[in-house]
Amino acid sequence: MKRITALSLFFSAMALSSSANAVDLGSLASDTLKQVSSATTQATAPNTQAQSSDLLGDLMALGLNQNQAEGGMGALLKMAQGGLSGSEFSSLTDAIPGAEQMLSAVPALNSNSGMSGLLSKAGGLGSSLQGSAMVYDAFEKLGISRELAAPMVDVAKNYLQSTAGDDTVGLLMKGLGSLL
Repeated sequence: MKRITALSLFFSAMALSSSANAVDLGSLASDTLKQVSSATTQATAPNTQAQSSDLLGDLMALGLNQNQAEGGMGALLKMAQGGLSGSEFSSLTDAIPGAEQMLSAVPALNSNSGMSGLLSKAGGLGSSLQGSAMVYDAFEKLGISRELAAPMVDVAKNYLQSTAGDDTVGLLMKGLGSLL
C-alpha cells in the first residue's frame, strides 16, 4: 500500500511538473511571439522620416552626410523651381517627401559673391547660367564636390521614376535643364 501511495505521489508530481513546464513553455512561446510581432511592426510602421530617407539615403550613399544630402537636393529643387511654373513645381515637390525641409536646408547665398554673384552682373547670358551657379555655390558652402551634381540628379531621377513616374521625372529635368 505504501508502494502504491508512493507511486501515486510520484506520478502526481510528474503530472504537475509536466503541466508547470508546459505553462512555462507556453509562456515562453507567447513572449517570443510578442517580441517578434513588435519587431515586425516597428520595422514596417510608416514613418515620414523613413519615407524621405529613401531619397536621402540614396543621396547619402554618394558619400554625403544628411545635412549635405538635404541641402544639395534643396539646391537642385530651388534651381528647378526657377524653370517650372508654380503648379509644375508643386507637382514635383509633392512627389518628394520632405521637400520643404530640403528647400530650407539650402544655405543662404550672398548675391555679390561666388559664381552666382558674378553671373548676376553679366546680363542675359549670365542670368541663364545663374541657376547652375547657385547650385554650385550652395554645394561649395555645404562641402559637396561639383562633380556630385550629375550623380545627385541621377539619384533624384531614379527615385522619382520609381515613386512618381515619367511625368515627374520630366518636370525635374525641365527645371534642371541648364545644369545638365
